Amino acid sequence: MQQRTTRPTPTQPNRSTPPQANRAPGNQAKPTSNPPNGTGTANAVVCRKCKSPQIVANKRGYSFANMFKTLGWMALLPLLVLVIGVFGTTYLMFNSGSSIHEGLIAFIAIICWISLSLSLPVSILVGFVGRNEIVNGCMNCGFKWTPAMKKK
Repeated sequence: MQQRTTRPTPTQPNRSTPPQANRAPGNQAKPTSNPPNGTGTANAVVCRKCKSPQIVANKRGYSFANMFKTLGWMALLPLLVLVIGVFGTTYLMFNSGSSIHEGLIAFIAIICWISLSLSLPVSILVGFVGRNEIVNGCMNCGFKWTPAMKKK
């Protein structure tokens, strides 16, 4: 003798209403009602590129791209300033003979050293910027975008 369980089996869906509840007279399906906002369409999110309704929303997370961009700029820019500053002050020193240019070279070198020494920690911190932002992604084509903010 088998016992009957109250849990539905995978082949028998759990329905709270009988299957005929969504039927209009004449055995036709009822038309869906318009949403209360009066636009006539549901507020479904679809992909902007392929119009697929398979959309997921995730947090952005850590940005390695922003980290490496910042590291590159913070390491490259002081080196360019140092090279231009050294050549420029050397050119001016030979033409004018002033000793002020040695102080200028030392000042440029100190600024470049500070910038180079701070480039790694600052670029690591820049990678965390925007990590809690929501990004929509299409499961069909892979397109990603940031959702628009709702107007109040």
